[in-house]
Amino acid sequence: IAASRSSRDRSHRADRSGFGLDTPPHRLEAARRIAQRLAAAQSIAIATHVGGDGDGWGSAAAVAHHFGTRGTDVRLLTSSPFPGSLEFLLPSGAELLTPGPSGIEALETAEIQLVVDVSEPSRLAEFALHYDRERTIVIDHHALTSQPIEASLTFVDSRAAATVELVYDVIAQTGEKLSLETARALYVGLVTDTGSFRYSNTSPHTHRLAATLIEAGANPETLYRPLFANQSAAELATLRAVLDGIEHDPAHGLTWASLAADVDQRFGGLDEYEGIIEHVRNLSGTEVAILFRQLPGGEIKVSFRSSGATNIGSLARSFGGGGHEKAAGATLTGELPEVIEEVLAACRALLAGGIPRS
Repeated sequence: IAASRSSRDRSHRADRSGFGLDTPPHRLEAARRIAQRLAAAQSIAIATHVGGDGDGWGSAAAVAHHFGTRGTDVRLLTSSPFPGSLEFLLPSGAELLTPGPSGIEALETAEIQLVVDVSEPSRLAEFALHYDRERTIVIDHHALTSQPIEASLTFVDSRAAATVELVYDVIAQTGEKLSLETARALYVGLVTDTGSFRYSNTSPHTHRLAATLIEAGANPETLYRPLFANQSAAELATLRAVLDGIEHDPAHGLTWASLAADVDQRFGGLDEYEGIIEHVRNLSGTEVAILFRQLPGGEIKVSFRSSGATNIGSLARSFGGGGHEKAAGATLTGELPEVIEEVLAACRALLAGGIPRS
């Protein structure tokens, strides 16, 4: 037994290329091909989805740190306000380019147009029209939709807990050591998209990757404060407004709350509302939590979270949105009360078995 174990250990170490975690075999070919393309590129334009989160920007920042230190011209594109809590992830002096003339030029002239944590063109906003298939690479952990981004290379695995898992696999193929900055960006994506390793997408591989990133210098305690212990007065006031208006349907396990369009004027706008809906979901007896947020332009942003077996990704897609089985969203038009009633009716039908569950 000892000899057999020793042989397996030697084989395991031989494929690591200086990294603490092997790439799963089914991901290896795609990760190698993308690593080769990125390593050879003179310039890379990186974008994530509108309303970019810890996984999207963690993935983008990790690529920027790892390949930017090689002399590659890395350009970061954003179609929505950048979350202030994630600014520490960005390379020093990094410029965030919006969909104006300079941002469009940066995208159109880049040798590689990299898209992370999204595979739907609509979620790239104004940038979507300026991608060239032959130069586009997509890395994502969301299931492919019927109208995916056209790309020369697509690395999608919905079994990954977060897109940073796949970005790690790509970076590992370069054989170069993870920097502290890269490890930290990857860890942020991992911890935020797994709900601090509480969600059902967390796997043994997820924990092994977390351990690898901690070994590379990511410090969980140091990262906790900018991510989770930095709430502004606006966030606390918004949370109070949500909790004051929370509603619950115990017969269906459905909990929801809404924010009117004037919330930004009353309390100040937030970079993201991820933490708000988590409080809605935490109410005992909640199977599905929904947050309705009326945008200044009149659209209604609807965020869904599932705490059980309900696949709310199917619900979001029925309203033209998308996402995961446990976390998804959509944007609707109409008056807030009517949208609330329409969505609640569909959700009750889902919970009663009218729409397929996972």
